[in-house]
Amino acid sequence: MNRYSRQLSIVGLEGQKLISDAAVLVVGTGGIGCPVLTYLAAAGVGKIILVDKDKVELTNLHRQIIFNERDIGLYKAIRAGEYLRQLNSDISVESYASELDIELSRQLIPTVDLVIDGTDNYQTRYLINDICVIYGTPFISSSVLNDIVQLVLFNTKKICYRCVYPKAPPAGMIPNCEEAGVLGTVTGIAGTLTANLALHYLLKLENSGHSVMRIFNAMDFSLTTFPIIPNEECEICKRKNDKLDYLESNINEFGIRLEDIDRNEYFLVDIRDRSERETIKLDDDLFFPIKDNSNYDFFFNYKEKKILIYCAKGYRSKIFASELRAKGVNAFYLKDGVSK
Repeated sequence: MNRYSRQLSIVGLEGQKLISDAAVLVVGTGGIGCPVLTYLAAAGVGKIILVDKDKVELTNLHRQIIFNERDIGLYKAIRAGEYLRQLNSDISVESYASELDIELSRQLIPTVDLVIDGTDNYQTRYLINDICVIYGTPFISSSVLNDIVQLVLFNTKKICYRCVYPKAPPAGMIPNCEEAGVLGTVTGIAGTLTANLALHYLLKLENSGHSVMRIFNAMDFSLTTFPIIPNEECEICKRKNDKLDYLESNINEFGIRLEDIDRNEYFLVDIRDRSERETIKLDDDLFFPIKDNSNYDFFFNYKEKKILIYCAKGYRSKIFASELRAKGVNAFYLKDGVSK
């Protein structure tokens, strides 16, 4: 009663019980995930599950407010879990320092009331969406590009992310925070809005029968909202009653770790830009910066080879390899990419 006294006057005992009985999965403990996790834990969400495969880096600290300099080199998920337990010892916290793949998402998503996507890569975002549709689990998509925050709560029994964006954009078209840059305050705003929307959903204040897209512009402080409607041609929604066999057959794992590479077996391609390449590079066969190249026909000459794509973190290379595979090229991507 004392801990939650300031919010009990708003949500009441019944509302607090809804919060305390809830289980939420947060994917990504970055600039958006950190404030989301902090506010949900502080509000008393009964069970929080967090997934993130990355380790804390110095460049994270200007926006990822859970971490400090002593955390550099530690797994974000583990360190964030410790932070949340210290913040609120009454809640249950599970941490997974791993990539969210089909197996893990199939294990976790059916056990929660809500999923929050705070990632900055499309492959994970579409995987979250597809698994949530299959299990009918609602999820919040929260993303930032420069000064713009985009926020949507999807009732996946009626509408999904693919209804609005059927396919991921071509690799390199939409930059992530590392490439485009971002103010920490903007991701903080995004995370706070996301946590607030999550609490509204758990308290049954959000009309989950209708999905609304919210666009916040941190430059002029404007907020625009507009309804989004189901897409009758959405392939995932049409297959929502299918078994996971369909999903597993359409999302193939084609990532390879650096230590597992047989250099004689793969044609190695760097798709980063020139400034990244100057920092660190592998002994590759081709430099093909995707920011400067929109014609992929070159790779059709190598259909008999195994093409291994790499970038800084593995996000762009995974999307690009997916595009090449869809065109019949035997493409793979380097898991985790290359970094300093």
